[in-house]
Amino acid sequence: MLTQLRLRFLLAFVALLLLCGALTLVFLLAWHRRGDTFALALGALLSFFASVITALVTLTYLHVSRRSLAAAEAAIALQREQWQARITVQPRFWMGIRTESAERMDARFAARPLTVTYRRDRADGGESFYDTVAWPHIAVDVWNDGERSFRLAGYRLWVRNEEQLAIERPLSGFVVPPNELLSFPVTRELIALSVRQRQFAERYQRPPAEETLLGLRLFYSDWRDDNRSSRDDFYLLLCPPLAHEFRLERVDRLP
Repeated sequence: MLTQLRLRFLLAFVALLLLCGALTLVFLLAWHRRGDTFALALGALLSFFASVITALVTLTYLHVSRRSLAAAEAAIALQREQWQARITVQPRFWMGIRTESAERMDARFAARPLTVTYRRDRADGGESFYDTVAWPHIAVDVWNDGERSFRLAGYRLWVRNEEQLAIERPLSGFVVPPNELLSFPVTRELIALSVRQRQFAERYQRPPAEETLLGLRLFYSDWRDDNRSSRDDFYLLLCPPLAHEFRLERVDRLP
């Protein structure tokens, strides 16, 4: 099957052959009828026409070659972008509360929730009392959708608009293979930040804040061995009695 470009080329080639044959016949007839002087003038004119046709063919070839070269460069650029997208490490992560079934499947988490004792003041102004609260397990899931592994060096958690309340933790040997999901716990850090502290303890002299807006950032190294940071994600932590139970919601639009 002839493509459209080949068909056009064959038609142009046949037309050029016919034109050359017709001009040759005209030249021979004029030469025999009118002599050498007229033949020389006609030959010069035909040479001029041949030069013009050669220039037009050359310009057409350059135009077609330029278009082909632009299309090839665009295809190469697209392949380069696709290749870079496959090998570029962009970790996807999210933070959430683990259910009991998920805790049993993940050996990184303890079998029972963490219990923390808080000091609370009575509403009537009487003596304070201590209340024990069971915190659910909270973890950060990290997904690698690329074709190369990356090493998670650490993470940073902080309370928004209170930059001094930040907790940074390194992670040792946390390598995420391609197309795999790994998790690490952050329950202790969230407990400390909920009472506006940097260190976890089993007893605090104040209750947790009912509403806390938390920021999360990851630090990682990919195959280029450069230490980079991810985007910032924000989560709203709701604690009782504002919520019936502990809730963690991702915030897309910050207030």
